[in-house]
Amino acid sequence: MFELFKSVFLSCVDVSRCRLFLPLSVVLFGFAVAATASTTERRVALVIVNGEYSHVPRLQNPTNDALDLAQTLRRIGFEVTEAIDLDYRDMRLAVRDFSEQAENADIALLYYAGHGIEIENTNYLIPINAELKRASDVEFEALRLDALLSALAAPKGLKIVLIDACRDNPFRVSMRQSGATRSIGRGLARIEPTGVVVGYAAKGGTYALDGHQRNSPYAMALMEHLETPGLELGKLFRKVRDSVFEVTEQQQEPFVYGSLPGHDIYLVDPLPVAMPIPVPVAEAPPPAPILDDQELSRDFAVTSERQSPTAWRSFLQKHQVHEGHPLLELAEERMAALLLDRDIDRGYSIGEPWLATAVRSGEQISLTRQDRQLIQQSLNMMGFDTGGVDGQFGPKSRRAIGKARTRAGLAPGTNVDVALLRILPNALILRQLQSDKARSYLPEDLPSGLEPRLRKALLALKGRKLLFDYFQGHLYIVVSTPWTGSSWKFTSELAQKAGGHLVAIGSRVENDFLVDLFSQDETFIHKDWQGHQMGPNIGLHQVDFSNEPAGGWEWANGDRVTYNGWSPGNPDNHRNQQHIARFWLKAKMNRAGAKVRYWDDGTGGYGTGFIIEIE
Repeated sequence: MFELFKSVFLSCVDVSRCRLFLPLSVVLFGFAVAATASTTERRVALVIVNGEYSHVPRLQNPTNDALDLAQTLRRIGFEVTEAIDLDYRDMRLAVRDFSEQAENADIALLYYAGHGIEIENTNYLIPINAELKRASDVEFEALRLDALLSALAAPKGLKIVLIDACRDNPFRVSMRQSGATRSIGRGLARIEPTGVVVGYAAKGGTYALDGHQRNSPYAMALMEHLETPGLELGKLFRKVRDSVFEVTEQQQEPFVYGSLPGHDIYLVDPLPVAMPIPVPVAEAPPPAPILDDQELSRDFAVTSERQSPTAWRSFLQKHQVHEGHPLLELAEERMAALLLDRDIDRGYSIGEPWLATAVRSGEQISLTRQDRQLIQQSLNMMGFDTGGVDGQFGPKSRRAIGKARTRAGLAPGTNVDVALLRILPNALILRQLQSDKARSYLPEDLPSGLEPRLRKALLALKGRKLLFDYFQGHLYIVVSTPWTGSSWKFTSELAQKAGGHLVAIGSRVENDFLVDLFSQDETFIHKDWQGHQMGPNIGLHQVDFSNEPAGGWEWANGDRVTYNGWSPGNPDNHRNQQHIARFWLKAKMNRAGAKVRYWDDGTGGYGTGFIIEIE
């Protein structure tokens, strides 16, 4: 190799031709050495892929994943056996034969893509001929993951098992329709393997995505990072996790079970440092051109049409040399807004478990009564009625937990685990942000982990003084205005920008909740010279003026008026100008302890504020 290197070097006799010689030669030399790294190790791999199922729809990606991943493994020194579309018998034989092959290997890697299912915390890999009409059939028609791991117990080297089998499984439907009495989980259950490192395409209790490309997101991420020189195995798994998490827009998170040895493990050794070789002195190469503003503007326009967080991430990465450019700052804002709207649509955002005191060890949860109260508050914020915040998980609270798990796509049940804590709104943050006096919130005041509807609203209302709280799953915000008020059009548009509408009141209980909310701050109640007390405007307005003063009233969101909170004698359409409703208390009703709980019609141009409701 050195002689070849030397001959190439000596062939460069023209100084102008040698300008780029050194960096290119160093790169070629490094990769040549890397390609021969770890030749003393014996590495074996078995790639099992099941896609052509007989009794459920075929899977699109597994065959591509098998062929492409096998080639990747061969390039880094593995002896690879490919096993495609196996029935029950062939799967067992393939694993048995691989166990024998791996006995003297330094590294044994097994990759499985296809269907998998969890029943009563036991994981099964499903052959292509399985019918699984009942949950009890699984013992006779599918291969236990535990059995596969046990087959690899004998080999002494490093053992890696990669499972891309956490898809939404069609066998679950037929099992449940047959009246299954056994617990059928979502995805695969978490495991505690011994002597084997097991990587899941999606962590226990969640689903993996097939994606819309040639390969699944997990297989694509593996192939992206497996050949990286000098990437330690533990970091490789973290890189795969980050890539999948990003490309699926945080919907899929791979997870690794088991522990790695204390020493560093490289599937591709680090590139060696090449010895410097004297070269003719040549002028420095010109600096790489920086993208101009025209290309930046074109890319911004194209990305704006796609309306995708992933597209914005790619745009920001491509144009990072323009750090500080106004278009990059705008791109970051638009990407954040799209991610926020996605969280609002699905009803939750994913983050680290905020109730850290409840996580004792690993994923074991221990709840105090105060913890349970915080969880009940969080469930109420999501719109799931717990029947009160008493720290007791009665029937209503358990139903609320089950509904929250279903919405988030977690394993069915009424248990509180780390996965549930990841999607519950942070009740502790809510308590810290709330105030009994109207205050303003700036973007830098908003912590991470904030309930997505509230984050969007506070960003839209930045700098305005307000109070907020939740009731029966809806978010209510009382926004302060100068006593001269704001127009109906302006407040309606601002409410829509915040993600909601001017409040529509449907019951006495809801009305009393709002009165208690804005009454905390006396600035939301104005007393006029006659002794009448005026409160914030609400979403009740007169669409047409027929049958004045009572005709044509409806709520801003289009709801019919089913609850009547008018003050006696109202609406009266004073001076033929009053077509907007507000909270009100007549002077003659202003006794000790009386609250501004009734309604009056007004012009909409006067008021202490307005109330937004976000469903």
